[in-house]
Amino acid sequence: MNVFRQRFGVWVEDVVKYSRYVANGGLLFTLYFTLIYGAFVYNQFLSGLDASFPSAWVVALAFLVLPLGHRPRTLLQEADQVFLLPELGNIRAYMNGVRLFNVVFASVRAVLLMLVVLPLLVRTLDVTPGEVLAIIATSVLLSVVGRLAKLESIRYVGVVSAFFSAGVMLVGFPIVTPVPPLLALIYLHIKRNERIPLADWLVLEQASKAQFNRVVSWFVDLPDMREDVKARPFIVNVMNRYLLKRTDAARYVYGLRIVRSNDSLDLMFRLSLVAILVMWLSGGWYVGLVVPLFVGLTALQLVPLFKRLDSVSIASWLPITRTERLAAYKWWTLRLLVGQALGLGIASLLFGGTWDALVGLVLAYGIVRYYLARLK
Repeated sequence: MNVFRQRFGVWVEDVVKYSRYVANGGLLFTLYFTLIYGAFVYNQFLSGLDASFPSAWVVALAFLVLPLGHRPRTLLQEADQVFLLPELGNIRAYMNGVRLFNVVFASVRAVLLMLVVLPLLVRTLDVTPGEVLAIIATSVLLSVVGRLAKLESIRYVGVVSAFFSAGVMLVGFPIVTPVPPLLALIYLHIKRNERIPLADWLVLEQASKAQFNRVVSWFVDLPDMREDVKARPFIVNVMNRYLLKRTDAARYVYGLRIVRSNDSLDLMFRLSLVAILVMWLSGGWYVGLVVPLFVGLTALQLVPLFKRLDSVSIASWLPITRTERLAAYKWWTLRLLVGQALGLGIASLLFGGTWDALVGLVLAYGIVRYYLARLK
């Protein structure tokens, strides 16, 4: 059997299996509600725009973002470092399958972004259907170039082509924007690897799979998942200086884990930035209601995290009871979520909130207490 088809079948089985957990999770309905609310806010924002809005700059910024942040899948396994070595010279079909697989993913990413950007462009700029198609084609090509450049280990080609496309867009010739990424795609085809760079592709696969596991862990527990932590020396030094002398061991260990992880502090910051963006787009008296929505979305993901941390954290090795560990995690989670609520409450006042800001804070605190009470 073709190696790529076999690996692709395993990947499909994993996606289908975890999709069932996702479909049964409460977070999915929260995401639906958030998307519906975001679409309503975005439509209100678009209805108040005129031709003076710098839509061309928004499209240019989208061009610059599309080649970045890709996590290509190669469907390799650690055992391939041994078992695939004899086949490396005759495995071009596998490499082409991996490339096509990533091209599809990159294209979907670009189309989703264009679904958001194009209504803004059409309402504020006088563009022809041909120019709209050219912008869509440019977005897809830039996303594909960025993902394939990661596979071929060729740096900067995506950024350079995006820079030229953005410049052409700002000059006022959107019909020509597909040319730079098309040339970059031809260059990538010429410079493509003829043999699998096994070590590099294995690293890409591990990073991409870890990202997939982090998303799935929002819905279902994955206690065996490996993850990276960030050093963050400044925050750690502050904790060592002021917190270590005043607190218990479980609270200190969980504090370190939270501030250094990608799925705690980073998650809260990302959702807070999205909430502020929603407030800016909406404006008006109801911006305070954004606070409990996004605080609840954060709590829904942070609270179940304890089950995974309780399995892999060093705190489980210490002579500390589970009750003490649970109390320490609740202590940190309560303060993180209340701090997020207060920050978003202040932001809602800046974006036009009045009495609804207080209502939003009260609702957010009630949501936080509800989720913490469920953590047992």
